[in-house]
Amino acid sequence: MTAELQVEGFVIPTARVAYRAMNLGQPLPGRTAFAYDLRCPFEEFSAQLNQKLEQCLTELHDDYDKFGADDDEVTIALAAAGWPATDKVWGRPDLMSLIAREYLYFDILNLYAAAGGDAYDFLVNTVDDVRRQGDDVVVTGRGYERSEGNGPWRR
Repeated sequence: MTAELQVEGFVIPTARVAYRAMNLGQPLPGRTAFAYDLRCPFEEFSAQLNQKLEQCLTELHDDYDKFGADDDEVTIALAAAGWPATDKVWGRPDLMSLIAREYLYFDILNLYAAAGGDAYDFLVNTVDDVRRQGDDVVVTGRGYERSEGNGPWRR
């Protein structure tokens, strides 16, 4: 994969990035959170996540058909757009971003932040935004160095 994660302008190989599988999004007391940007080519991103997106769209549409409208922002947006096919969603940056941010964030993290055990330099804690930027997809959020003060960007 050709993804690149940056913290404070320092590139961290995605093989050295992990995420908090439990308590994702909750702050770590006494630790400094840093903003990150994960950038990867749109074609790679869409190819890797196409099956997950298709499954997500199918499940959301099935639920909508069974239970009717609800207050879920993604469902409302998809219904308003006429339940577009997967390939059409990739062409709609507004829908793609919304779905990825709300439903595919663990799939994104499994692809691009999959370092195991203690073999990481950066621990992703949030996925705040997923957006198309030119030929790339940029995922932003906040995370932590492995232990306070030892991030490679601090050396």
